[in-house]
Amino acid sequence: MNKKKTLKFHKLAFLTNLLIMELDELKPTAEIGVNLHHKSKEFILALEPFLEVVYDSKQICSGTYLSDMTNKIDTIIRKNYELITD
Repeated sequence: MNKKKTLKFHKLAFLTNLLIMELDELKPTAEIGVNLHHKSKEFILALEPFLEVVYDSKQICSGTYLSDMTNKIDTIIRKNYELITD
């Protein structure tokens, strides 16, 4: 597999991991949020075989790869956050 394709798989793994964590933490109660959470869970279930392969990689599961990426995203959002009032 070439580097470009491998990088795309890493991105998908990270985004899926982040989606799982954020939705589980939000625990939405409004109808639209509950629907989004439900649909996302279906998407996550469809991606589970892919994630299992990625998480079986010793480089990813034994390191801080996913948590480092999540921390970087959190920092960027926090530093650039602006309240949208329109």
